[in-house]
Amino acid sequence: MLLPPEISREELLSYVRPLYPNGIFPLGAGWRIVFYVVLSAAVTGFLIYNSPRLKRRREAFAAFNEARSSFLTGGDTSALAGALSVLMRRVALYRFGREKTAKLNGTEWTEFLTRTGADLNERDQYLLAMQAYAPPPTDQDFSGGKHLLSSVQKWLERNL
Repeated sequence: MLLPPEISREELLSYVRPLYPNGIFPLGAGWRIVFYVVLSAAVTGFLIYNSPRLKRRREAFAAFNEARSSFLTGGDTSALAGALSVLMRRVALYRFGREKTAKLNGTEWTEFLTRTGADLNERDQYLLAMQAYAPPPTDQDFSGGKHLLSSVQKWLERNL
């Protein structure tokens, strides 16, 4: 290739340079869209994960799992019934309001739980109404505690 005599080869090469020195930035329009979609999905996920409703649900199930693990290691149905009664009362206060739930105790409390979706049998009702604040029983009957755990878990899933 012949160059005009007034332009040197070095001067001509100085005009030729890459469009983008690093080859990545600035991003094209398609990559910007992908970046903003991923960023908005991450922010939305963060906000949903930290929402008060889901935080309350996580805390309730953490307390439930703690009561279940202490029951499975120790086998104390009185402690289990007490912990689950407190947990269910706190959830009921949040979900149904103080006016409906704060004054309930004993059989009224267990009837309220049954009306709101708890699948309690007679043994569970006895454990929640009477045994929750009594000394631990001498017999080690794990079946009542296990049924109580499953029914309370179902009730929590329905009401949270």
